[in-house]
Amino acid sequence: METKVRENEGTVVLRKTYVWPFLNDWKAILYLIPFLIPFTIFYLWPVCRGAWMSLHVWNIQGMQKFVGFANYKKIFTDSDFYLYMWHSVYFVLICTPAVIVLGLVLALLINQKIVFRTTIRSIFFLPYVLSVSVISFIWLRMFDSKYGPIHAFLKLIGIPGEIHWLTDKNFAWWAITITTNWWTVGFVMVLFLAGLQEIPTDHYEAAKIDGAGAWKQFWHITLPGLSRVMKIQVFYQVIACLKLFGQVQIMTGGGPGDSTNTMIRYIYVTGFKKDMFGLASAQSIVFCLMMLLIALIQFKLTDRQD
Repeated sequence: METKVRENEGTVVLRKTYVWPFLNDWKAILYLIPFLIPFTIFYLWPVCRGAWMSLHVWNIQGMQKFVGFANYKKIFTDSDFYLYMWHSVYFVLICTPAVIVLGLVLALLINQKIVFRTTIRSIFFLPYVLSVSVISFIWLRMFDSKYGPIHAFLKLIGIPGEIHWLTDKNFAWWAITITTNWWTVGFVMVLFLAGLQEIPTDHYEAAKIDGAGAWKQFWHITLPGLSRVMKIQVFYQVIACLKLFGQVQIMTGGGPGDSTNTMIRYIYVTGFKKDMFGLASAQSIVFCLMMLLIALIQFKLTDRQD
């Protein structure tokens, strides 16, 4: 069909429009195709396939039997599910605040006019470009209870005995947290640095004229100026901590006992160790929905604060 459109000079031009609105933007669709193809193949299709697998008894040989929602019922009657979910949440609670605070402190220090600022920033950011396996193996050696550098340092400062960082449940989570913070703090620091540079210097100059000290400037200017960056940081770190797997798999293997097993490793063991891919798919769907719920709660809380 054709519609009349009046241009600026008063002339009337006939333009062709389609019954289906999205056909009017066919050029935009063409631009989206390079994204939609890999998105469908590597994300949408696996999600749909996983949802279909979760309704079956499925092993390495393929589909065995349709069981409907039996796999989902089995999840919520399994005590391990609640234990490992708590482990994932516990890691969020101890790791996220630590990495956010440490990243903010580093950003505030490096944002000052200091010598070799760019070099120092690069040094802190460098671990983030390494893979989780490299980071985990580095700290696996660092936390060696007999020959590791940390043991040697503690012995040097007069702390006797051996601390079994990775085999003692009182220290295992802290070892994983230290490893993760060392790996990711550079990324957090860089984002905070970008946020600090967006705060107008005029605000600080006006505060100094009014007699505001460093703490008041931080509390009333810096923190409000970093509010948007802070929300992004918290959201990203919560999701990243919930997906903890590599550090646990390499450093502790979920031990000692089951004290450091997380939801992702729970799904991995169910699928690849127990050969129960249907149940593992159901666990993945449930865990994904839980992360979406947590993300929704975060958005709602930040919207209320705004």
